[in-house]
Amino acid sequence: MTIVSVSTQDVHHIGELVMILRRLVFAALRTAANNPEVRRQASKLAERGLQSARPGLLTASRKAGEAVRAASDELSEGVRKFKAGRDGAGEEKASVSDKKPRRAAEPKKSLRNITPRKG
Repeated sequence: MTIVSVSTQDVHHIGELVMILRRLVFAALRTAANNPEVRRQASKLAERGLQSARPGLLTASRKAGEAVRAASDELSEGVRKFKAGRDGAGEEKASVSDKKPRRAAEPKKSLRNITPRKG
């Protein structure tokens, strides 16, 4: 069994080699990025990526909007009940100022209840 010893000079030289290699790689990338043909190809690839990701992005955006609306409706209902209870008028006053909750464009799916449990 042999033990490999590395001096600090060797480590220093390896560090210099890594730095030189890094500079060469980034210089090559900058040169390629300035090439109009490379830019056109990158633009085409980005456009194709966007087109393929668009349905998933739209679905995720719609679901996020539904979740935000549901949470907003739940919070505003709680605030309305709190204010009605604080004023001492009970549910009668709450039902008079009851606003119709917002509806999503599509039928609502059952959303997971994310409110913390009481008690």
